[in-house]
Amino acid sequence: MPIFPEENDFLSLFESKPMLLDTTKKDLPFYYNEATYRFSNGQEDFVIKLCPSYGEVKIQVSMHSSNRLLSLLDLKRVEKLEITADKKERASVLLTIDNEDSQQMIEIDFKPYFKQIFKEHLT
Repeated sequence: MPIFPEENDFLSLFESKPMLLDTTKKDLPFYYNEATYRFSNGQEDFVIKLCPSYGEVKIQVSMHSSNRLLSLLDLKRVEKLEITADKKERASVLLTIDNEDSQQMIEIDFKPYFKQIFKEHLT
């Protein structure tokens, strides 16, 4: 079962409310829904789509001034999403993907500017 933070943690991190895919069931837990967050750090615009129960994470980053695509991650097997920084001036996460013979870790900074670091470790 994938490990993701709670809904309130994402509200604080992204400083925006999500658009939920299923709004028909008022008591549907966040973990079983699909949430899309849209926000900007002033230099880059972000569209983050999360489906925690399936371990799906999609992160699209575009230049604010030109709308030019900078990065697109579309991950289907995220085991763990950790918030590593959630401050006014700094926001970042760490994504972990476990494979049979390796572990992939992706560090992503949203503020003060976008940065992505991908590391793979053999197990």
